[in-house]
Amino acid sequence: MLLEFITTLTEGIRTPHPEDFILNGSAAATDAIDGMLSAISNPNLVSIKWDGSPAIIFGRRPADGLFTMNYKEYIGMPGGQVTSSQELLDFFVKNQKNVDVGQKLAAMFDAVASIVPASFTGFVQGDVMWTEPVSEQQSYFVFQANPYCVTYKVKAGSAVGKEIKGRPFGLAVHTYGTDVEKTSKGTEIQNKTSLQGLGGLGGTNQNITILTGNMGTKFRLREPVQQTRAARAAVQNFNSLNGDAFLGSLTQSTVAKLQTYYNRKYTGQAVDATWLQNNLTAPQFKLVAAEENRPIMEAMDSAYVAIYNLKLAILQQLEPQVGGVEQYVGDVPKGEGFVINTPSGFIKLVNRCV
Repeated sequence: MLLEFITTLTEGIRTPHPEDFILNGSAAATDAIDGMLSAISNPNLVSIKWDGSPAIIFGRRPADGLFTMNYKEYIGMPGGQVTSSQELLDFFVKNQKNVDVGQKLAAMFDAVASIVPASFTGFVQGDVMWTEPVSEQQSYFVFQANPYCVTYKVKAGSAVGKEIKGRPFGLAVHTYGTDVEKTSKGTEIQNKTSLQGLGGLGGTNQNITILTGNMGTKFRLREPVQQTRAARAAVQNFNSLNGDAFLGSLTQSTVAKLQTYYNRKYTGQAVDATWLQNNLTAPQFKLVAAEENRPIMEAMDSAYVAIYNLKLAILQQLEPQVGGVEQYVGDVPKGEGFVINTPSGFIKLVNRCV
């Protein structure tokens, strides 16, 4: 049975939140708005973000067609494209990496290889969901990739549950590319795009559950007209006040601190009026706090909130459409949200205030 499940788009270079784009200027913020709205006309761009760990990359080496798999950040290292479970474990030992992780990946090496046909080309990124059979608890399969991840519950008698039962390994696949490269920001898949279905991979077999797709749901979305207008107007106001030029006068470090400030402010974390003063250099704080720049700072704040509200309006439509899997952080019903594969790149939709 082909298990059309959940496509995830985890990332090495972190997938950005749309509201943060205002800190890159009005054009970037407009791209974020347009990116979210692109899902209205093409809901296939939307994927549920599955919370797994560790992230792996696997596929067939271009030079000889041999299967290779490794931890995401290691496959781009010299000798990282190993071709057997023993080579993988030896790589971890030789490079003084976490051997516990190496042993788990080595154990599932052959199972992952079993879903990659000899004719397959390119590389796939995925997330490990479990590395031993999932136990049944009160008629549910309950699993969590690590103590810091979302906990998932699946009814044992459901179609998804039947695909989980007895399988020693679980893997969510989500991103495809032609090759891998090591960059200054980490190992990345070249020419990456979201994986459509299995993308040429084999499906679940007796050794491994492959999670992909969108829970069998074709998402349906309507444009939140009021929130869209508010977001566009807020960005236009920021631009009209020469907000882009103001951002250009700030250092990259200051912009990063502003992002942290907004993230804390709108996710209920501790931040007060002195936070920026305590975390910026004196000259940069003088710019941010200058009376003549107050309208720009207020406009940037308004744009951040308006884009966030547009995101929530889309999330409120998506979340009720997902069924079959219950998601929790602690005792709070909460998942990792969604990712949209926009024309400008991946963006993440998650309610950060929950």
